[in-house]
Amino acid sequence: MAITGKVGAVYVSDRETAPVPFVDKPTTPDAERKRYQVTDPAFRYWAPDEPVTVKVDGDIVATGFTLEGAGGFVVFDEAQGAETAVTVSGSALTIEQAGGFFSWSVDTDPDDLEATTFQSGGRKEFVRGLTGWSGSAEAYWGDQRFFEGLGEVVVLKLFVDAGTSQKCFEGYALINGVGVEANVGEIVQQSIEWTGVGGLYPRL
Repeated sequence: MAITGKVGAVYVSDRETAPVPFVDKPTTPDAERKRYQVTDPAFRYWAPDEPVTVKVDGDIVATGFTLEGAGGFVVFDEAQGAETAVTVSGSALTIEQAGGFFSWSVDTDPDDLEATTFQSGGRKEFVRGLTGWSGSAEAYWGDQRFFEGLGEVVVLKLFVDAGTSQKCFEGYALINGVGVEANVGEIVQQSIEWTGVGGLYPRL
């Protein structure tokens, strides 16, 4: 499935600051009480290689939820109670915008995994597996931190509304292609390509 938009932003981790450990940070639920986001914005981008611990009413839980490290969300399979307290511990990146791009396109590649069993009645059955994503843009800009960060994990925000609502898709990615092309008799063409690391999450 392809998704397109006009404006995107690149955020890099501050190289002078190591991931900041945090313990039992409170979260704020959505109306359905299934999606809980770390309340403090300073701890919403979790270091991809660091463990994350989730507690429900003070007890560590290891199943029944998924994590969205880009954005700082715990997403439960089932709605939690009205008085349930969810806290998160881990390490957070200190991120700063270092670049942007225009006229972007993203392709997602869901994998259908065969899950046929003896109870399938002779029919093949499939489940939706992990989703990969990659993308490109026609033009980009960046400062020194942007170019120093090529080949390292960055945070991408792909805006579908760059106005006050800031609706977007976001996730961790590797920028693996930056190019400038100038053909005779044509304007200079810039391009950028990236590959997702983990999920691409809608913030709509």
